[in-house]
Amino acid sequence: MTPRRVLVLLTACLILAVPACGGGSEGSNGGGGNGNPQVDIHEFGTPQEIGTGLLDGASRDGSAVYVEDPDPQFPEPGCEGQPESVMFRLPVEGGEREVVGGDQAPLRGMLVRGGSEDRVAVVAGCESFFTDLFLASETEDGRLTDVTRLTPAGIPDDFLLNPLSVSWDRDGDNLLAALQHQNAPDGDPSQIVTIDTQSGQVTRLFDAEQGTGVFRVGQLEDGTYVVSTNLVVTYRDEQGVVKAGFQGKDFEIAPDRESLVIFGRNVFLGTQGETRATEILAEQEGREISSVQFAPDGEAIVLTRYLLEGGQVEVGVASLEDKKFTSVVTGGQYGRPYFTGDGEALVFNEFGGEPDFTSRVYLTRFEGA
Repeated sequence: MTPRRVLVLLTACLILAVPACGGGSEGSNGGGGNGNPQVDIHEFGTPQEIGTGLLDGASRDGSAVYVEDPDPQFPEPGCEGQPESVMFRLPVEGGEREVVGGDQAPLRGMLVRGGSEDRVAVVAGCESFFTDLFLASETEDGRLTDVTRLTPAGIPDDFLLNPLSVSWDRDGDNLLAALQHQNAPDGDPSQIVTIDTQSGQVTRLFDAEQGTGVFRVGQLEDGTYVVSTNLVVTYRDEQGVVKAGFQGKDFEIAPDRESLVIFGRNVFLGTQGETRATEILAEQEGREISSVQFAPDGEAIVLTRYLLEGGQVEVGVASLEDKKFTSVVTGGQYGRPYFTGDGEALVFNEFGGEPDFTSRVYLTRFEGA
């Protein structure tokens, strides 16, 4: 695995009759993801392997990451009869990993942050089908306590909860999600709903056209809903009326909920209340962005970009103010990159092939950390 460094400049456009993209502010901010000007995310050491498992985030203090991995201690078959993965807390500086979940252990699923009072959700699914939902409190060092199961209630007949769509509302009190009709994935509208975190009651907010499926739902600080359909990302009011639309397959909301990045073939930076967006990363022919995560301070992002033919993947970082992009690793099977919670390092997976298909976790520290 050979680290590489690249600089790329950027542009893009809105659709649905929205004005052309506006310009962003220029600057020279290359600082770390924790706001520390001594940390430069564009300079880093050689990635070091720290463990195995599929990454699912990092603790807020930077001491550990969450991974999912099968374990002989929990032999129950999981999705499609495959060995069931279990969530572990993996220390980044060495030491034994530990099962996450306390009395409810083992937990399985996607960690969803954004709840008030440090609450998180753990959402499990098999393929695209919802299977389980837990709520918990998260400690600074990456342990989940007060774990409770929440069972969604009141889902209409013939509709299914999309597990990938689940997020927290702007207040961090309840969950948002999309329901999709099981017999018409490309036809009947989806329902954007809220899930009460006390009762589990599901309440419809508004309908949204499915396109090829509503995959993500979120909410900005000013109350604007954000919906992606794998074709278009839209801003919507509380009645579901589209206020702006952007070409892209997905989005990620910043920690302060006042901005977001929209991505597909390229990357835009959008701001609440604005119907124009600034391009952060330009399209490269034959490549597509598959995931984006913010740094803890919201001033930088880490992303994966893959070749549409061949599947080779690049992991890179970009500082948003000066639009500077640097490749971290490229030419392999990489994915699930995250900043550590202190913003001083980056973690990512390298996916193994036959015979064991082991997913290895690598960490690289930024200069000045």
